Amino acid sequence: MEFKTLANVELDDLLAVFNLSFSDYIVPFHLTKEILAAKIIAEKLDMNISVGAFEEGKLVSFILQSEKLENGQKIIYNGGTGVVPESRGKGLVRKMYDFIIPALKERGADVLLLEVIEGNTAAIRAYENLGFSIVRKLLCFKGNINSGAENATITIKEMENFQWDNLLSFWDIEPSWQGSVYVLNPMPENYQALGAYSDENLVGYIIYNPGARRVLQIAVHKDYRKQGIGSGLFTAIADGQPVAINNVDDTSKETDKFLDKKIGLQNWLSQFEMTRSI
Repeated sequence: MEFKTLANVELDDLLAVFNLSFSDYIVPFHLTKEILAAKIIAEKLDMNISVGAFEEGKLVSFILQSEKLENGQKIIYNGGTGVVPESRGKGLVRKMYDFIIPALKERGADVLLLEVIEGNTAAIRAYENLGFSIVRKLLCFKGNINSGAENATITIKEMENFQWDNLLSFWDIEPSWQGSVYVLNPMPENYQALGAYSDENLVGYIIYNPGARRVLQIAVHKDYRKQGIGSGLFTAIADGQPVAINNVDDTSKETDKFLDKKIGLQNWLSQFEMTRSI
């Protein structure tokens, strides 16, 4: 068994191993080449710090990773770990981390970050054995949007300027990696960003990936809540098809209630965010 980065791995080879690894996952899914390429770009995954296990030259396992600097810490995010069924039980995830962590230390990395499905007890236990700890629970919602009453005093239109310091002041909870400012700045061209304006003042916004049908961020200014602005933003992206919003911090019961009772989405899955110091 050989361990090395994924810098020289062809996308087709990574795709084949990715889909085989997740074919019997707790939530099975299958990616196309285009979707995997979009994931790599959207989550800013770096093949130079991603790692694979190779058996007789063939990729059989991987950890996809990205890196960001936040609050003085260099954080390494695990955007996906996979092991093909016939190579499981060999401790490959631990061995891949053993291989890549010295290189991450050389880059000055401080923290490893990942997400794992709440019901995947085997994976949770394995990561805890690797030194990871659960830091928060994240809720995933999906479903069709309830059409709400329009707020006639609010204008919803495309956002052109992203003054992140102002947008952050709307937040009660911190988004996960996929919805972080690091990932969304600059805004990917295929994403839609709509602002809610009261007399030209921004009072709410939504960032949406139409291709994946996923909301990355939604927030309303604290002084303008419970006035139909959040509902109006969801209505503005509705086209009769289901949408999703993933990894909502469960400490915000208000957000949970809004998405469930007001918007009509269902909390169909929960994840744990886990970290480990390097």
